[in-house]
Order: sequence, then C-alpha cells, then structure tokens
Amino acid sequence: MYIRFGRSGMGRKCVLLFAACIIVLFAGCDNGPSARKSGTDHKKPLSWGQSHRIFTYADNRAWDYGQLEIKKSLEQQFFTTTNEVLFTLERHEISNIHTYYKFANLLLLCDVSSNQPVSKYVKEIIPEQVAMIGDSLPATMVAAKDLWARDQRVIFILGQDLEKLLLYTFENLNLIFDIYESAEFERIEDVLYKLGLNDEEIAYEKEHYPWYMELPSQYRVFKRDDTHDFVSYLCRVKKYPDRFLGVYWEPMEENEVSKEWLFQKRLEIGEKYYNGDTLLVEDVRQENTDFLGYTAYKLSGRWQNMKSFTGGTFACWSFYDEQQKMAYMIDNAVFFPEGEKLRALIGLEIISNTFKTIDTK
Repeated sequence: MYIRFGRSGMGRKCVLLFAACIIVLFAGCDNGPSARKSGTDHKKPLSWGQSHRIFTYADNRAWDYGQLEIKKSLEQQFFTTTNEVLFTLERHEISNIHTYYKFANLLLLCDVSSNQPVSKYVKEIIPEQVAMIGDSLPATMVAAKDLWARDQRVIFILGQDLEKLLLYTFENLNLIFDIYESAEFERIEDVLYKLGLNDEEIAYEKEHYPWYMELPSQYRVFKRDDTHDFVSYLCRVKKYPDRFLGVYWEPMEENEVSKEWLFQKRLEIGEKYYNGDTLLVEDVRQENTDFLGYTAYKLSGRWQNMKSFTGGTFACWSFYDEQQKMAYMIDNAVFFPEGEKLRALIGLEIISNTFKTIDTK
C-alpha cells in the first residue's frame, strides 16, 4: 500500500471531532485507574514511549477469533522504499499489565458476559462504562487520554458478548487506527517544534515569497534559487533520516496544473537541484487529493539517483491558487539507507500543512 496518511486538514479535524465524542478522561494512580473523570493530570509521568507499539489485552477466544482482522487494520503497511508499518500489535497477559501500563498505546477488549482475566479486569476498572452495556447499547468504545501517563491513548472495546464485541471491533477498526494515528501525529509534531521556529527564514519567506510556512528551527536552507522561484530546506541530524522540504511556485494566468505537470516539474526539480534525482513511473503513485482546501494532485513513492546509486522516498503535491494566479508544488523527500523513513515523511507533511499564501496585492 502506498502512503495514505496525507489526510487533508479538514479530514483530520473530522476524525478528531468524532474521536472526541468517545474520549473519556480518567485520573488514575500508579496502582491503577479510578473512574473519576478529570482533565489531564500534569503530575503524571510522561508515557514510556515506544509509540510504534500497541500493547493489546484480550481473552483467548476474543484473540483467537479477532487477531487476524485486527492486525490487518492496525498494522497496515505504507510504501516508502519498502513496506513499513506505523504500529505493531503485541498481545500481553493481563497479569503483567503493570509492566506495560504506562506505555503510549494500549488496547483492551472486554466481553461483558465473561469472567475471563482481561474482561474481569476491565469491568473492575471502568464499572460505570461497563454498566451501560445492554440491549440498547450492545457494544461501545471508550478512548481514554492520559489514563496512566501523559501523552497516552488507552482504548477499551466493550461488548455484551463475544460476538457483539468482535463485530463492533471489526466495524470500528478504521476509527481505532485513526485515534492512535492522530496521537502519533501529535507526538511527531511536538518533537518537530520542540526547539522552536526558524524565525529568520520565516521572515525571509514573508518578505520575498508569496507564501510562508512554519519552519522548525532545525531546518536550514539547502538550495535557494529566488530567480527561478524555488527553495528547499534540509534537516540533517546524525543517526536520523535526512529530510528535504522544497517549494516551487510559478505564475500562471490559467490553471494548467495536472498530474502530468506535477510529474514533469518533480523530474526537473530533481535534475536541477538534487544532483540528478529521478523517478520511474513504476515506482510512483499519482492521485487526485485535497491539500489545505485546494483541489490538488499528489505524487508519491520512490526517488533514485543513477549517478550516486542512492534512493529514498518522497511525496509531493501540486495545486493552483486562483487568487494569486500561482501554481505551487510542495515536495517532501527522505534519504536514510540505514532504516525506516515513514515517521520522517510524516514530519515533513506536518510542516507542509502549515503552508500559507500571502496576499501580494
């Protein structure tokens, strides 16, 4: 599967709003949660990280019947230069939950009719929510933010019996994934902007360009060609992926932006500014999309350089601003032969989504 996390800002807000309808905030202690509702407790420790793992608790029958479908959705693959996953699912024994309960992502499945260990545990810690389950509400989801630690998502799935539990789980796997994914985007964004903004470059953009974006402080100019309306930034940190973010803009009286225009411009940019980087049609995906409310085109997949025998992953978007009479291409690229590239590409997209045009009239 090619990368699908390029959800528009509006789409992500809709997911968050829908998720907010089922989010329940608990205040707990180190010995386990209570049912008292509260806001975030800043006295709680930060979650123990490992946010690529979803620690999962389910009784034997629920796991035996449900694991394949659950794993298929929550371990969905994204193509960079290889297939990567955002999350891996790990089942653990409920007797060991205190070993893992402060990690970033937990998932617990509860058959309310059962007294098996996981179901019994869930019924004990959220009795008010369990009591709601019945003929009028045969199954539901409780997504707890910062239950045992800050920056944590714990999702409980409650079902009146095993069949209703699994049916509800299967029907809501996309939403479950979106809750974990949105939390992961927030974590990545927090890391991106932890050191602040590159205020000097943002000021330069506002003065010289018809656009600007909220560039993190660790991103520096890689190539600047103001004469030909192109600039790219690089974030290079030892032992982490190289991340490139480029913006190209072109005055255009009539909208001529298309999939073909985007592909050709990306080839030109790669050849001119990235030492001959190129694309092969079989290595990329072209699609219609929405980008910050613009009708846009997206090109993503694998780039390669025949001169240096290197390659990496990329995603770029093109769109037309009717008010400015301007065509844009925003390009994200990652180089990291040593390891995974997915989260680096997500970080670049988060920055790209801060793009704003400037009224030059």
